[in-house]
Amino acid sequence: MMALFEVKNLSKSYKKNKALNNVSFDVKAGEIVALIGKNGAGKTTLLNCIAGNITPDKGKILYKEENLLCKNSRLNEFGILIQASFFNYLNAYDNLVLLMKASGIQDKNIIKNRVDSTLKLVGLEEKKKSYVKSFSFGQKQRLGLAQTLLHEPQFLILDEPFVGLDPLGKEMLKRVIVEKAKDKKTGVLFSSHDLDDVSDICDRVVMINNGKKVFDDVFLYKNTYTIVCQEMISKQIQSILMKDFQGKIKIINGDKIEFVEMNLLNEVLNILFNNQIKIADIQTRENSLYDFFKSEVQI
Repeated sequence: MMALFEVKNLSKSYKKNKALNNVSFDVKAGEIVALIGKNGAGKTTLLNCIAGNITPDKGKILYKEENLLCKNSRLNEFGILIQASFFNYLNAYDNLVLLMKASGIQDKNIIKNRVDSTLKLVGLEEKKKSYVKSFSFGQKQRLGLAQTLLHEPQFLILDEPFVGLDPLGKEMLKRVIVEKAKDKKTGVLFSSHDLDDVSDICDRVVMINNGKKVFDDVFLYKNTYTIVCQEMISKQIQSILMKDFQGKIKIINGDKIEFVEMNLLNEVLNILFNNQIKIADIQTRENSLYDFFKSEVQI
């Protein structure tokens, strides 16, 4: 399937600091892609480049095969939640009405129907006449999401959308994102530090570390297998294991052997049995996205 959106060889530097270093990835129509990485990894810089808030040093940002860096009018088809801003002295309803009028829509019936349905979608229909200055952080997050959805975008960019939301708010947002992606074929790119939320809804993970892309794939929940021996494994047997399996296993504390490929289990056990090493236990643990994150990024 052809990509709806592509980042190609994007780089951005601030003096000697490379915030982005030759980053490339794509998002297909109807796909939800999570952007993860530690603080300062380059995620927000990347999203701001896409949104047109920052000009990259080199590279391309393509949407429907057109370069947004040359034709940013296509951003009108985007819903962008990076740093939402509101008129605090107006209520939620009037904030959205102003946005619609600013986009050129003047028909009162269209405006009313669109604003009402959007506020209902994000759970703010009962707060529509409340002044934004009285809103909690979580309510402002919901209103920011309403702004991004108001024009029925074909592509969503969401920077830390789950921050400040209570559990019900998170479930609401996840439902909205999944419905837009799967029912409307909207492409979605979102960043988050909450790896549980990421794993709940994403189709694919893109990990950024120190400005570089270090992972771009579907995350598979592989098991970790640990063989616990009754005695310390000799240096000689350790050398045999490390040579035969070349980086596929780890030896921990001298008496534990750890690996993630199930087909290695019988091979490792055969070597241990042939060398008369007794087994105390065989343990299995399902890896989480957090385990993967720790293995890829120093935190």
